[in-house]
Amino acid sequence: MEEKIDFEKVPYQYAMCLNRECSKANTCLRQLTAQSAPEKIEYWVIVSPKHLAAQQENCPYYRSNAKVRYAKGFIRMLEDLPYKQMQTVILHLMSYFGRRTYYRSRKGERLLSPAEQQHVLNILKNCGVSTPQQFDAYVEDYDW
Repeated sequence: MEEKIDFEKVPYQYAMCLNRECSKANTCLRQLTAQSAPEKIEYWVIVSPKHLAAQQENCPYYRSNAKVRYAKGFIRMLEDLPYKQMQTVILHLMSYFGRRTYYRSRKGERLLSPAEQQHVLNILKNCGVSTPQQFDAYVEDYDW
């Protein structure tokens, strides 16, 4: 059974697609979002149908409706490290994320994509952490 998209969770100004003839329409977030838009929405942001007509099979706007596993926070991961190693890891993570994004990500206010999770794990590995690490929590959501 298809899960209905909660329009409240759709990112602001998310471009939707109206091309129901597309071969990937049944699994495209842009198409499914357009289908679940409530009547109270007066204005939509859409991908131009004329532009889409010029595209062939590989639509650059396609977004799969498969959910992705995001990580939420990594405070425990850092607390398990020896102090000196933790300081080195934090410096590398701040360099990667930037100061503000580092703190938001560490606390779990900002979710980490699978690519970002892998980058964090690579930083840990490069800093000498050999044991497998787990993030504080995981959530599944769409890759908008």
